[in-house]
Amino acid sequence: MPALVLIAAPAGAQPRLRAETLSAYEKKGYVLDRRLETAAWPELFEEALTPSLFAPRRIFEVDDGRSLGVLPDKYKKYVQRGDADVIFLIHSDKSLQKELGDVFETAFSVPYEAAPYWPNQRVGWLQRLARASGCTLDAAAAALLAEWIEDEEELRSEVDKLARAAPNKRITVQQVNSLSMDEGGKGVLNLLDAVAKADVAAAVKSLAVLREEGELIPALAAVHKRVRGAMFAARLGDAGAGAVHLTNFQTKTARAMAQAYGPELLSLWLGELIRLSWSERSGEGEGWEGLEKLLLAVMSCAAG
Repeated sequence: MPALVLIAAPAGAQPRLRAETLSAYEKKGYVLDRRLETAAWPELFEEALTPSLFAPRRIFEVDDGRSLGVLPDKYKKYVQRGDADVIFLIHSDKSLQKELGDVFETAFSVPYEAAPYWPNQRVGWLQRLARASGCTLDAAAAALLAEWIEDEEELRSEVDKLARAAPNKRITVQQVNSLSMDEGGKGVLNLLDAVAKADVAAAVKSLAVLREEGELIPALAAVHKRVRGAMFAARLGDAGAGAVHLTNFQTKTARAMAQAYGPELLSLWLGELIRLSWSERSGEGEGWEGLEKLLLAVMSCAAG
């Protein structure tokens, strides 16, 4: 009799959850019998209900759980809870509750916690990940990771890497800078600091480094994020920073930019960044030169 094990998570998280789940079942004596990209319920149950002399505890894996369709009523009586002799390990990007009906309650759903969307909420989430790895992650270091890395699985990987390397089980800003930031990443952070201070000379220097080491689209996205936060702060004060859930560091920077640039210039700047980003993605942009001209024009206006 088979048991159902469900991994419902975004595609990026599934390899990690799959590896953890298979490892746990292998320790219990299970063997991966077959891995199928797509499948149908009849063929799965036919194989599952056929005894095996060589691997009494088997796993049948289906990458696209939605390809199975609705579970026919005639097979529901065969599904059991817990560690059955056969496990159907089924992946999907969303819950299969509708397809499984009342059998869904019998299945084991592999726990998955999505990263919070808002930056200030990600700081606490990252600190919890670090504690689970036996480390303390400083709030400033967590804010830096949340600022620089968008992808959830990459964030998990970075925290795991930092936890293994951290002396005294404490992860600081200095360690994030030295271990997580490549030259392109450091260049973007230097550019953001120069933009926040309206420091034209530092911005030009950072752009020169980025031309050699960085990528344009991520740099544009990072500047857009800073300017957006500053525009909300300029228009609505601290309530604006709260509305877009900025971290403490981002809020401090947004206040400084709001004072340096003012709401009107920030609004125009934000619109131009959106236009520039769209042009680059559609293949009609000016590359680094377009970003450089925009930044220098805005900072010159702020300088008077």
